[in-house]
Amino acid sequence: MWGKRPWKTNNLSANNWVVNLLLFGEGWHSNHHAFEYSARMGIEWWQFDPGWYVIVFLEAIGVATDVKLPSQTHMQKLAKD
Repeated sequence: MWGKRPWKTNNLSANNWVVNLLLFGEGWHSNHHAFEYSARMGIEWWQFDPGWYVIVFLEAIGVATDVKLPSQTHMQKLAKD
């Protein structure tokens, strides 16, 4: 509810870095609602996402497969002007 809304979504979800630090990456909620299929909630390089690092590790050891990320085309389509 409090934070930035960088994506065109049909809800009031917002990205909040303070919430993110407290909740293991869940603070990038606008990202999550824009790209629900994405394994990475911290879309930008500077958005700290500890859950993503766990997924990268699990993928490296073969436990996680078919990990999905948003395409540049999809991100451009949903970006606010």
